[in-house]
Amino acid sequence: MELTFIGWIQAVIGLAIVVAGGPNSAFLFLILSGLFDGSAAVLLPALGGSSIPPVQFALMFVFLRILVPKGGVYGRFPDAVRANAWLVLFCFYGIAHAFIGPRLFGGAISVYPMRPHPESGLFDVIPLWPKSQNLTAGTYLLGCLLIAIAAYIFCRGRGGGKVLVDASIWGGWFFIITGLLDLLTRGTPFEQTLSIFRNGDYVQMNVEVDGFIRIRGLLPEASTYAGACFTFFAINTELWYRSVRARATGVLAIALALMLVMSTSSTAYVALAAYSALFLLRAVAVPGVAPRGKLLRVSAAGFMIVFAVAVLMAVIPQLPAAIYQMVVEMTVEKSSSDSGQQRLFWAMQGVHALFESHGLGIGPGSFRSSSLITAIAGSMGLIGIVSFTMYLLAVFQPSRRSSWGQGGELPQMLGGAFASAAVFSLIPAAIGSPQPSPPAMFSMLAGAALALRPALTGRPAARRPGRAPEPANELPAGDPA
Repeated sequence: MELTFIGWIQAVIGLAIVVAGGPNSAFLFLILSGLFDGSAAVLLPALGGSSIPPVQFALMFVFLRILVPKGGVYGRFPDAVRANAWLVLFCFYGIAHAFIGPRLFGGAISVYPMRPHPESGLFDVIPLWPKSQNLTAGTYLLGCLLIAIAAYIFCRGRGGGKVLVDASIWGGWFFIITGLLDLLTRGTPFEQTLSIFRNGDYVQMNVEVDGFIRIRGLLPEASTYAGACFTFFAINTELWYRSVRARATGVLAIALALMLVMSTSSTAYVALAAYSALFLLRAVAVPGVAPRGKLLRVSAAGFMIVFAVAVLMAVIPQLPAAIYQMVVEMTVEKSSSDSGQQRLFWAMQGVHALFESHGLGIGPGSFRSSSLITAIAGSMGLIGIVSFTMYLLAVFQPSRRSSWGQGGELPQMLGGAFASAAVFSLIPAAIGSPQPSPPAMFSMLAGAALALRPALTGRPAARRPGRAPEPANELPAGDPA
């Protein structure tokens, strides 16, 4: 085990928070650690070159802060486990099956592994056997659960919701700034400075499409950057839709949308198209929860973007044909490319594994997928599918007005915004995740949503006799919409 420079920095900050920091500082530390998804805090060469990402490493210090005897918040732990009960089942089954599955079905099925041999072909498969990637996948599932529990615990306290809102705004600008730095410094000496943050054990993709630079920020490839950028786009759009910090979140949502378009990632285009369709469908199906004037502003923003693109094309006449060809290659022609065919092959492995294992799954980490949905199906079978679906319903709560738009007090609106963003954040993973573990930001948003709308867990959170209830999360009044 080897600590990287990021791990050392985290260790210093984490210990300071454990000794002298408060719960909200620990929560902020956890969120900011999640921004470095392409980095490694700890290298594990003994496990085939695996690594521990910063957000997983931060959990050690976060839970030390939660469990400290004086000033800790460990009393909320039982409520957090109850609120996330479906995720507990999902993760514990996955952790156990990561050990059992490849031994139970070893040799009975051939798979494309998580870490293929460097000389293997696009569709080469090997017999299923236990591998170090099973242990890694189980660790990621445990981290997914602990992040959700930590987010619930922190958001049940004073100011937890405000911390997540502030961090969502800062995180959005972080991805914009790092994306622009990557774009403007490509091919210069400063590019090497950015690459030191890409120290995780991931394949580094540095390509262009018809002369257009694929933006990746501090992450290993454009699709990973697009997925992270889209998550913060969804969070800020949902907050703006409910008039929470409307000026800050609205401007940021537009800026993030532009970065997604500029990223030249098919993941970005599919995710934006899916979100736009669902956004319009919600507005038509549930018009009563749309804040006054919001849909008009969305239309105006769309018109402004189209107008800006039209002006740019008029100034640079050769640009339309180049953009058209690039978009066609990254969308329509993607499925017929070698990459598209390979991703389809990976995704179908999950369906094949589901049937070959008689609905049990062959264990997380046993094969590489290209979709969170088929990764869950093939790795964790029907139990994984049902438990994760039930958790999504527990988080989103479709019967609540705040899940669809404005409704209730501020904590309910925040919970609704985070719940919607949690569901939408799965769109990139649904079309590109190689493993069954949901993204870290999904866990944070889901845990926060359950904490801010505790009535949705079935009963109010337990309170010690003689103690006044903790105040609701306080947030400054939203800017005018």
